[in-house]
Amino acid sequence: MAFAAVNARAQAEAMRFDIARQPLTAALEQYGLRTGLPVFFDAELVAGRDASPVQAVLTPAEALALLLQGTGLVADYAGTGPGAAFVLKPLPDEAASRERALAYRAAPADPQPGYDGLVQTRIWEAFCGNPRTLPGGYRAAMRFVVDGSGRIANAFLLHTSGDRARDGAILETLRQVRIDRAPPPEMAQPLTMLILPRAQTPGLECPGRHGGPDR
Repeated sequence: MAFAAVNARAQAEAMRFDIARQPLTAALEQYGLRTGLPVFFDAELVAGRDASPVQAVLTPAEALALLLQGTGLVADYAGTGPGAAFVLKPLPDEAASRERALAYRAAPADPQPGYDGLVQTRIWEAFCGNPRTLPGGYRAAMRFVVDGSGRIANAFLLHTSGDRARDGAILETLRQVRIDRAPPPEMAQPLTMLILPRAQTPGLECPGRHGGPDR
């Protein structure tokens, strides 16, 4: 199995990534050089797969999630704190399922078309409605599925938002989200969603808010 040892502090610190679309093997090597994290992988596991481009200021965990988007692989984190590791493993039913990242870089008033955009909008509304999860002053990367009733299920954070109480509020808020309709059968799951700080999402505000101090 492919794995990498991840220092907890390094995992939480954002940095600039500029990794172009390329074979996954080369992209993982660049990721390791950029983060300073040791990356070991099985050549057979990543052979023939292309990484998604990562060109943004992100934490290593967020960057890895985007890097693996569409590869059919997912990083499965084991443990927390110094010495925590992730294992690269295939997604279930890889031929029909691909990882998707829903990153907010445009106002939710103009979301992505289709069901993905609807999911983004409903989660954004829920986060804006809870003072503890109000976006703007933190980053978070979460993974979840949408069940047949339109509810968010099996949600977990890829890394901490920097505040344990807020982490709990994020997960609790996600559990209360209900999408207007069930997901289409062909939709790839699980979904990965990034909430980015205000500095990386200029012009993006919750309804009724216009700037203000970061939380």
